Formats: sequence, structure tokens, C-alpha cells
Amino acid sequence: MAQLNAEVIVQPDFEKIRQEFPTLNNWVYLDIAAKAPLPRCVELAVHSFLQDLWEDVGEKAFALSEVERTRDVLASLLGVSRTTLAFIKNTSEGINIVAHGLGLQPGDKVLISEFEHSACVLPWRHLEKSGVTIEVVHSVGGRIPPEFLIEKMDERTRAIGVSWVTYGNGFRFDIPALAAECRERGVALVVDGIQAVGVLNVPLEELGADVVVAAGFKGLLSPTGTGFLYCREGFAPSIDPAYVARFSFDVDDKWRHPLKLAPDARRFEYGNPNFLGLWLMRRSLELIQGVGLPLIEERVRELTTYLYDRISERGFRVLTPRPWHERAGILSLEVPQPESVRQQLLKRRIVVNVRDGGTLRTSTHFYNSRDDIDVLVEALNEIVLSR
Repeated sequence: MAQLNAEVIVQPDFEKIRQEFPTLNNWVYLDIAAKAPLPRCVELAVHSFLQDLWEDVGEKAFALSEVERTRDVLASLLGVSRTTLAFIKNTSEGINIVAHGLGLQPGDKVLISEFEHSACVLPWRHLEKSGVTIEVVHSVGGRIPPEFLIEKMDERTRAIGVSWVTYGNGFRFDIPALAAECRERGVALVVDGIQAVGVLNVPLEELGADVVVAAGFKGLLSPTGTGFLYCREGFAPSIDPAYVARFSFDVDDKWRHPLKLAPDARRFEYGNPNFLGLWLMRRSLELIQGVGLPLIEERVRELTTYLYDRISERGFRVLTPRPWHERAGILSLEVPQPESVRQQLLKRRIVVNVRDGGTLRTSTHFYNSRDDIDVLVEALNEIVLSR
């Protein structure tokens, strides 16, 4: 398989790329928005990690230099400086670090959208006990344009928490437009990027958000327990982390007076990292780099547009906006008894999901094909339209 990886890097060939994902031999997998099928290069990396433990007492497996190699690859993929990245376990941890580190006071206001996952709602709502006001901004027609949030901002607004791409209907927020307004008003913009990173070819520096957090187990094709917190240059001192340890400080001196937190994203790392997870994550990131984000985004755009058209022709109502700048890899459809439909699809070895209390959610990545979509559409036709 190592030769396959090299060939993918030189000349992307989606049939060969599919061979990196053995699960695709057994399933039509259209649920990357829930979790990633891990590629073969991760399996090989597991063996190399264990081999190092068995034969060389983990000299490389537990080396911080290996962690830093992963940071370099991630920084390159995301288009940011390595000093802006902290490794975290998941999106929830990242949102908690920021929500509890901004120093919000009674009377301060945080805006969140109705589209947010509980991981990006509960950390903010937990601050209500301290007198912080959480205001929910609602959608119209499955969209929340920037002006919906901007018109809710006032002198009490300290932060806005939104997703880059929403987990339910797949709406893509106009983060750059929102970021420009937030920067002007001194409002922190905190973005959940989990449904966008690894899919959209937008450097995070150009996105303009103050903070972007994402777990690695979706679009980045990495194991659970991996993720990152991106904090734009110069913004880290605005966040006082609740937990610290030796990596959080400029100097590794526990008796130093006064203690001085690192000025960049390092302040958010406070103990031994997930050595195995980051070891594996690097191999997935290298695979994504080898294919290239421009090609990946174009591939996802082409496949989801094909699905959008085919499913619409059959009379299904798609709840995701159609313009590409308002979506990414997720398409949600309205079907009767969606959980029953999902179960029947599962019996046919087709994996989709149900979200937002009753919509059938499909999600596509670069390893999918038009054949996958054709199989799904024909199955939906038989299950739903033949009733």
C-alpha cells in the first residue's frame, strides 16, 4: 500500500484512492459527517507505532519531535503558522477552552445560531449560571446570512459561536463577512470547523475567525481523540486557559515568578499529548495533502451537485441550499419516517444518518463516486417512492 500512496501523490486517481478505504468494498458510505472510515495508511501507522514500542521502547512513538512533525503537516494543510495551532481531543474541549477563557462577565452576551451542535451550545450555555446571556439566532429558509447575526450585536456582545458548515442541513456560513464585522466591533468569533476542514480549500488565515476548533475524526480522516484549536496570531493572550501545565508556559520552570503563559496557541496544551492519535493523524493528513484540497473540494462539489440534481428529479425535497458557497459535503433531505428509511438503507449496506429530529443526512468525501450516489438514489426510490 505504500506504493499506492506514492502514486496518489503524483497522479490522483480516484479509483486507486478508493482502495485506501477497505470499508468501501463492503458499504456505500455516505456518512463522513458522523465519522471517517480510516484509510489503510493509518492501519500501517498503527503497526509502526507498536513496532517502535516493542523493539525500541517507544523512542520515536513517544517523542515530542514526532508530535511537532504532525503540527507542521497540519499547519501546511490549513494554511496557517504552526504557532497558531494547539492539539486538543475534540471540538467540545476546544469550545470549552475558549468559552471559559474569554473572561465573560455577568451581563455579557454571546450569540449562537440555532444550527449548532450541542458540543458548541452547552459550553456557552454553562456560562448562564454566571450571568452571561446566550441569545440564539434563528434561520429563514435554512439559511442564516451574516446580517442576521450582525443586527443582533450590541455593546454587550462579547462573542459569537457558529459553525463553518452546520452538521444538520449543511448550510455554510459566510465566515469572512462575519469575521470582518466582529473584528471591527471587538467581538470574538469562535468557529466550529469540523464539517469543513479537509473538504474546503480555504486557508484558515483567510477565513478571518479568531478561533477555529475541530476534531480530526471526520473530514481529516483521523482517529477520535485528535483535533486542533486554531487561534489567529495575536489573539491567544485574550484567552486565559482554565487548565495549565508545563507546555502552557514560555519557560519550563515551575518556580518561576511570575509564571508567564506562552503568547501563542501553546498555552492551550497542558500535558502529554495523544501520541498514538497524532502519529496516525499525520499519515491521514499526508494522504489529504497528496490528493490536494483544491481537487478534494472540486470532487465533493461535483458529487454533491450530482446527488442534489438526481434526488430533486425524483421529487425529494432537499433542505440544504443549492449554491456551492452555501454548502459543502452535506445534503439533507426530507423523507417520511427518516429513521425507518435509514434502517432499511442500512440493510442494503448504505450508510447515511438522521439529524435535526427528522431529516435524512448524506455526507460525501473525495473517496465517494457517482456509483455510490446512484445506488443511494435507486434505493430511496424503492423504499420511499414505491410506498
